[in-house]
Amino acid sequence: MPRKRSKNKRSRSRRPAPTHGLSAFAADSARGLALLGTIAGSKAVKFITGLLLLPVCWILLETFLVLLQADTLIGQYWKSKEFLAFGLASLLSIMLFFVWRNRVMMWLYVAGHELTHALFVLLCRGKVSKVHISSDGGHILTNRNNFVISLSPYFFPFYSAVAILGWAITEWIIKDAGTLDPLWLYALIGFTWMFHLTFTLWMIIREQPDVDQNGKLFSFTLIFSVNVVLICTMLIVASPTATFKSFGLSLWANGGSFFTRLSESALEMYELLPFG
Repeated sequence: MPRKRSKNKRSRSRRPAPTHGLSAFAADSARGLALLGTIAGSKAVKFITGLLLLPVCWILLETFLVLLQADTLIGQYWKSKEFLAFGLASLLSIMLFFVWRNRVMMWLYVAGHELTHALFVLLCRGKVSKVHISSDGGHILTNRNNFVISLSPYFFPFYSAVAILGWAITEWIIKDAGTLDPLWLYALIGFTWMFHLTFTLWMIIREQPDVDQNGKLFSFTLIFSVNVVLICTMLIVASPTATFKSFGLSLWANGGSFFTRLSESALEMYELLPFG
C-alpha cells in the first residue's frame, strides 16, 4: 500500500489522473474513512454551490449582452481603432489555433497553465518545490491546494497579464522617450486572451484532473462566471462610454427580476402542456 505523500502532484498530461492519492488512505481505518467522508462532503457542498451558481451564470450572461449592445454596438465602440486592433489580433490567434496548432503552442499553453497554478499557490501562501513543463503535459509539486489554485488557469489569462505587466514596465522605462502606441497593447491583449480562451475550451472538454477533483458542475459554473466578469471588465476599461456603475445597475436589475421572469416563463410553458 503506497504511503501518503507530503506534496501533491498535479498532473496536466492526457493520461488518467494518478490514483495513489486516494488509495493511500483507503486502508487506514478511521483516518481513511474520515478523509473519504471529507472528500465526499466537499464534493456535495461544491455540487450544491454549482447549482446555486447556475442562475448567476445566466444573470451575468444577460448583463454582458446588455453591455455589449449598449456600449459596443449602439455606442459605436466597435468602429474604434482600439476595438479593431483587439479584434484582428483575436482573429489571428483563432486562425493560428485551428490552422497551425503545434507542439510549440502546446508547450506555451502548458507553461502558462502550470505557472498560473504556481502563482496562485504563492498567493495562497503555499510553497512550490517543482514545476514540470512539456508539450505533452506538466505538473507542479506543492504543499497547498484548493479550488482557486486548481481552477485558476481556466479563468486567469496568464499571457495577457504578462503582456499588460510588460507594457507597464516598458512605458515606465522609456517614459522620457515618448508614449507607446496603445493600439499595440490592445492587439497584445486580444491575441493572448484569445490564445487563453481557445486552448482553455479545447482542453476543458477533455479529462482534466483540475475539473474532476472539484466536480464538473461547480468547476464549469465558476469558470464561466469568472470569465464573463473578466470580459465585462475588459470591455468597461476599454470603452469610453461603459462604466462600472452602469454595469452594476444592469446586473442588479437582471438579478432582481430573474426569478420573476423564470416563474412567468415556467407558467407559460405549463399552460402549453395538454393538461395545463
